[in-house]
Amino acid sequence: MTIRQAVAALATLAALVPATIAQTPEPSSLAEFIRRTYTKFEYRIPMRDGVHLYTAVYTPNHAAEPLPFLMIRTPYACRPYGPDRYRRTLGPSEAFARDGYIFVYQDVRGRYQSEGVFVNMRPHQPVKHGPTDVDESTDTHDTIAWLLENVPGHNGRVGMWGISYPGFYCAAGVIDSHPALRAASPQAPIADWFVGDDMHHHGAFILPLAFNFFSSFGQPHHNPTTTRGERFDHGTKDGYQFFLDLGPLRNANERHFRGEIAFWNEVVAHPNYDEFWQSRNILPHLNNVGCAVMVVGGWYDTEDLYGPLSIYRSIEQRNPDAWNVLVMGPWSHGGWTRTRGRTLGTEDFGFDTSAGYDEHVAVPFFRHFLKDDAAPEVPEALVFETGANRWRSFDAWPPHERVEHALHFRAGGLLSPEAPVTGGEAFDDYVSDPSKPVPYTTEITTRWAKNYMTEDQRFAAWRPDVLVYQTEPLTEDLTLAGPIRADLWVSTTGSAADWIVKVIDAHPGENPNDADDADWPGHRQRLVRAEVMRGRFRNGYVTPEPFTPDEVTPVSFELRDVLHTFKRGHRLMVQVQSTWFPFVDRNPQRYVPNIFEATEDDFITATHRVHRTRAYPSRIVFGALPTVAPAPAARR
Repeated sequence: MTIRQAVAALATLAALVPATIAQTPEPSSLAEFIRRTYTKFEYRIPMRDGVHLYTAVYTPNHAAEPLPFLMIRTPYACRPYGPDRYRRTLGPSEAFARDGYIFVYQDVRGRYQSEGVFVNMRPHQPVKHGPTDVDESTDTHDTIAWLLENVPGHNGRVGMWGISYPGFYCAAGVIDSHPALRAASPQAPIADWFVGDDMHHHGAFILPLAFNFFSSFGQPHHNPTTTRGERFDHGTKDGYQFFLDLGPLRNANERHFRGEIAFWNEVVAHPNYDEFWQSRNILPHLNNVGCAVMVVGGWYDTEDLYGPLSIYRSIEQRNPDAWNVLVMGPWSHGGWTRTRGRTLGTEDFGFDTSAGYDEHVAVPFFRHFLKDDAAPEVPEALVFETGANRWRSFDAWPPHERVEHALHFRAGGLLSPEAPVTGGEAFDDYVSDPSKPVPYTTEITTRWAKNYMTEDQRFAAWRPDVLVYQTEPLTEDLTLAGPIRADLWVSTTGSAADWIVKVIDAHPGENPNDADDADWPGHRQRLVRAEVMRGRFRNGYVTPEPFTPDEVTPVSFELRDVLHTFKRGHRLMVQVQSTWFPFVDRNPQRYVPNIFEATEDDFITATHRVHRTRAYPSRIVFGALPTVAPAPAARR
């Protein structure tokens, strides 16, 4: 009996059994339930260019009616391999496994058990001249076509999902959507590795993420394989000291990688936003989206906050008739499936936000579009409001009702809605020493501190190389919604510099609601949003420019979106600095064409100035929601 005949026989048997997945006796263990309830098949699915992709399909044994496919495509291995070895979970959560789908797991080309050559963030080809012109969109299309033709027991509908890198493959799969693809949920997806995701923020290199990720993921292997690269041994738990001791980035190959990490070598060879990076930007290609899309992200996602916000906006702009919604919760990277979503670091959001998302958002979304269940009560934008700790619904993101405001840097560390009126020279300055960079966290770790995005910033405010500005205590609540922009006027004694701007919720010394609250975090400086701009890219990422020493120069850049309420009695604080280590690699502060080739001699101490005059009004610009509540958002 062939595999296909076996699956057909199984489907015939299922049709004779008047039972559903939900009626099957449920063992207490999810892994045991999956083993009893699903049959696993392994296929090598041919693509249009002849490459075969390993695909594992888990089919329910007893289904009262045809079921939809729910697929994920991943570069991280569809373990465990072998028809007798089963996954311990299926789908985005336990609820999906018990609800019943035909689950599909696929190794993308060139990874693990799939044939072909792996290409990181494989560029999309909008024009295809023949069967050898392939990308992630065509691989998704060919996979769906094969499943529909060869796997029985389905209802002709397909859903996709994925978190992080698999989120990118999900987003790529909606381009020129296969007609059977009805619902897709890119979650924490990568969009652009130079501008905002994982490896760069505004061109600044995100050191621990890129170094640690590619030291294992980037190790060469030959297909087929079931083994992954060994995790890099730093020899210490102190990432700050490890990366400081590493010295210039040119030492990474000499001391550790030995030239064997191909993508690291490509990163080094492409320090600017050239065709190599531009071709890996998925945002311009999100066209002809014919399925419903629900983009999911977390406000505290260290790796991919830019991706979900940008992919949602791109689909919205390029596909005005698409069913396209955004969900942003108080989560770290993938926290909606990996945590209860109640706490992050010392921050407590008051309830388990992940459970509500799963029950009321994710499950109804797929059930509606794949199983004709009731329409999900999901607004255009379902967004968690930090500071107030509540979910909000909006008709658009950013909300239409936001009103633009500006807070200007003034003398004495004041943030004021009033622009400076003084002429002449007025500035604040600090000495930036690359040998003593400002840490981004107090946590001792060689990876990245997932809790740093809510961390108390007093450890930075106390340093002489960090400028601090703040408002007077607020007389009423202030809710920021959408992106924040920093407009700086700066000068430096060097010829290169980075600029980090942090927006902070500064708590009062005493709890205004309970004077006896012993747990009140008095004077806490809670990070709300922070971003870095590599100064050489201030006028564009393609052609870097040095600074002219001591010349006042505008540097303007966007901080990622927020929905945060600064409560009455709190202050809105801004910190400005030029190192943020080792989250961001150290800028030598002497301009070199390629920072990856800088030597020890290029790292110099420089004095940086932030100007605040009528001619040079440094400020932050943001949208705030009116104090009067808007009408309820329409449900999709």
